[in-house]
Amino acid sequence: MTSSTHSNSIVEVFEQAAASYDRTGVSYFEPFGAALVGCAGILPGERVLDVGCGRGAVLLPAAAATGPTGHVTGIDLAPTMVKLTAEDAARAGLTQVEVRVGDAQQPSLPPHSFDVVLAGMVVFLLPEPEQALRAYGRLLRPTGRLVVSTPGAYDPAFVAAMEALGAHLPPAEQPPPAPTAGPFDDEQTITATMAAAGLDVTAISEHRVESRFQDVDHWMRWMWSHGGRALLQHLPADRLDAATTDAARVLESVRAPGGDLMLTTVGRITIAVPRPGGPAPAAAL
Repeated sequence: MTSSTHSNSIVEVFEQAAASYDRTGVSYFEPFGAALVGCAGILPGERVLDVGCGRGAVLLPAAAATGPTGHVTGIDLAPTMVKLTAEDAARAGLTQVEVRVGDAQQPSLPPHSFDVVLAGMVVFLLPEPEQALRAYGRLLRPTGRLVVSTPGAYDPAFVAAMEALGAHLPPAEQPPPAPTAGPFDDEQTITATMAAAGLDVTAISEHRVESRFQDVDHWMRWMWSHGGRALLQHLPADRLDAATTDAARVLESVRAPGGDLMLTTVGRITIAVPRPGGPAPAAAL
């Protein structure tokens, strides 16, 4: 699969999920978005870019932080996501917000035009994350900062439930083995990845979010509402009930006393700043 094909398939997934994205009554993207903006320390009047803005989990609190004297640009490659988020911002009277179709992999925006670039739970999904980070660095003013969130650890029950679903995929649709190492696996690799992109890490922090689900059907609705549908849409219709039953069996291990299913996700938030002199030439890395 080429980078272009990969990008198109991911965009299609989020385009289909746009109407229900972050709208299923589950606490996940909003608390991570609020934590990201809190770590960014956005000041009134600053110019902010939110890449892969989705339905505004980062964009809206960033707009509140920068206030009417600042400006927040949100970009996303899914046109329906952009349309719905722009409507949400307009209804909220956020005149300092602009939402447009744009590529988180390589934003087409003027260099040195932002005080803060935010990327909430998106960089690890991109085909070439280091290239994207280098692009973000070029968009920052010399005193600017990049703030990104990436997954730290998924709840073991969530991982097991995903495996239970995946076991029902046809052989041709089985995902490739996960890479043994990734660019955001831990603090050391995150720091190295940022350094290769010409960015110096100033802080990395961990944040835990608890997500509650009424039952397995609620969990499945949530799965369909975000990137999880990339797996679900490949399940044969005649296997969906059996796959859901197997996932439910696994998720019983996280049923809370009140009856809800509760999953805990750990995310990392990294703050980085442009290295003086800019990124090293790619050939030297």
